[in-house]
Amino acid sequence: MIRTERGPHPSIVTVTLDRPEKRNALNGDLVRAVRDQVLDLGADAQVRVIVLTGEGSAFSAGADLDALRTLRSASREENEADSLLLASLFETLVRCPVPVIARVNGPAVAGGCGLVSACDLAYAEESARFGFTEVRIGFVPAMVSVLLRTRLREADLRDLLLTGRLVGAREAERMGLITRCVENGTLDDVVFESARRIARDTSREAVARTKGLLMEERAADLGASLRAAAAVNASARKTADCMAGVDAFLSGTDGPWRVEWDRLG
Repeated sequence: MIRTERGPHPSIVTVTLDRPEKRNALNGDLVRAVRDQVLDLGADAQVRVIVLTGEGSAFSAGADLDALRTLRSASREENEADSLLLASLFETLVRCPVPVIARVNGPAVAGGCGLVSACDLAYAEESARFGFTEVRIGFVPAMVSVLLRTRLREADLRDLLLTGRLVGAREAERMGLITRCVENGTLDDVVFESARRIARDTSREAVARTKGLLMEERAADLGASLRAAAAVNASARKTADCMAGVDAFLSGTDGPWRVEWDRLG
């Protein structure tokens, strides 16, 4: 589900989403595993930097099909628990006392792009793609909107969340969604240099206090905002549009809004 490796220096730990056959799509087990691992690493005094990445050709692309199938028959309580679990992962990444670097090796979509947004730094290859595609299948990008409000300007936030479009790494850098877009083949060197600079040249305590200072204004209500957004997410899952959108996605057909557009056109 995940793989954890120390090195090339013991103060740098890489957590890899290890579901390449599913393009590292998020499900409950994966979300829980990453959250618990980040909590443990953040409490380890030797750890100075956490790198989060994906195995294979994707960072974390799209929805997990099995999870979507389950969603159709899940109760409101089950949907709320699932949404709160993802909210707890986002909050854990944001509050982690050591910097978390996203090493974006491929597409980061929907919840996968949310993971990138919760990290402190993010480096991506030129070929990577980013987007919050929830509205295209009737979902609501509620929790990621909490993370992005302090990261993106309003125009870019509305562009990404309301259209559900995918953007390239260069545009993601311009928006502030990622720290830097790098040439294909150079990602490992760039990520290691960033991690090395933090791990070797900075004080762990000072960095932890600085992270706390940077999020001071939203620290008190971050958890409450994510929980409120999780409730919106869960309730949206049982709407007619969401159910129809999921059915269309699973069957490889157009959603009813696209069918209606074509009919009227």
